[in-house]
Amino acid sequence: MLPERFKEVMLSLAKGGEGSSGGEFPPVLLAVSGGIDSMTMAHLFKISDYPSFAVATVNFSLRGEESDGDEMLVRRWCEERGVECFSIRFNTEVYASEKGISTQMAARDLRYGWFSELCAKKGYKYLAVAHNLNDKAETLFINLLRGTGIKGLLSIKERSTPAGSEMEVIRPMLGFTREEIDKFAKIEGIPYRDDSTNFESHYSRNKIRNLVFPVFSEINPSFLQTLEREISIFTQANSVIESRFAQIRAEALSVMTGGEESVRVSVDVLKRVGNGEFWLYMILEEFGFSHSVLCDIWRSIDSESGKIFYSSDYQLLKDRSYLIVRRRPDRDSAQDKIEASVSVKIFEIYEGFKPTPSDRLFYLDADLTGDNIIFRNWRDGDRFKPLGMDGTKKVSDYLTDMKRDRFTKEKRVVATTADDRIFCLVGERIDHNFRITTKTKRVLEIKVL
Repeated sequence: MLPERFKEVMLSLAKGGEGSSGGEFPPVLLAVSGGIDSMTMAHLFKISDYPSFAVATVNFSLRGEESDGDEMLVRRWCEERGVECFSIRFNTEVYASEKGISTQMAARDLRYGWFSELCAKKGYKYLAVAHNLNDKAETLFINLLRGTGIKGLLSIKERSTPAGSEMEVIRPMLGFTREEIDKFAKIEGIPYRDDSTNFESHYSRNKIRNLVFPVFSEINPSFLQTLEREISIFTQANSVIESRFAQIRAEALSVMTGGEESVRVSVDVLKRVGNGEFWLYMILEEFGFSHSVLCDIWRSIDSESGKIFYSSDYQLLKDRSYLIVRRRPDRDSAQDKIEASVSVKIFEIYEGFKPTPSDRLFYLDADLTGDNIIFRNWRDGDRFKPLGMDGTKKVSDYLTDMKRDRFTKEKRVVATTADDRIFCLVGERIDHNFRITTKTKRVLEIKVL
């Protein structure tokens, strides 16, 4: 039965909590939205006679009366049962616009920021969220499609600590399927509200949930349990890899002293230990190099010295038997002065998005440009394919044709990919090959400040 299994989870939590002896149940804050998963979690805490918990609910103001109804349900449930309830309302769309991020990311930032403040202020040791086994499986496939490496195969963990927070997040519902939760909620008469957007297939997670998983269920009715077992194996395999990586990193990576802060990676060590490309990926991951740039770096291992590769914050120099990594120059350099004159943001394309480009605002397909954007002065011989034109054209010829004066020409810069393909002559026009099309999923916006 689900309640008995839930009690086992919470008993394990009490025994496993830092600084707590067996039987001491730490105070928990429950994140409750009004949906079936979180309302069932709250019900289980209540009928399990958990000694110290409260509820927190967030109204993101995204679905009008639906959002207000969700909040009212949670508040009423708490009031009827004598459970302390905290609530807050955010204007999520305004926050997303101000920060230049997606609505989903804005909602995540807002709720976890508020939850963290509540836990610190009220003394709650844990934040409980109602992710279930279906969520865990969905996240696994989302990570695979995005390309998050070995760590992405671990999916959602039972415990985690958000970056920059001392609050620990627990997920006591993670071992239960959505079907189990649905059956239990109906038997117990648990009140809940459906989020209408869950039945739409606009977002990646909803597509996997509504379109892909039904097919998997036809192939293997127990596919969720199968995936849960595989994720457990992935987790153990990752522990083995992390242990070996710690050894290789200590041997291959060294800090260079004197002058500017930098590190160097021994090419000889990478070649000797085997699977060098993988270990290089692990080492450079913390410096923000994209997968495509990492592939280019590995291909250059046996080439001549002198080639430089870039991430958003670092640059890597191939120098004889070493790869030297250092932070990109300070803002007083000519390169960074160029970058300071523009703002860049990447966001997922949304329904109703209508680009309104001008000579100060440019929109491109972010999956074609890549995330590592480089701005530089244009050089003699630089070519690009101006939007709407058939062939390529020299940047110098394009500026001449547009009758730009000498000072304007000198000020113009180009935006390039990590491998130096020009996709935008900033202040003028984008390259036709990087334009937004019906296949575009993410948008790169360049704004001239």
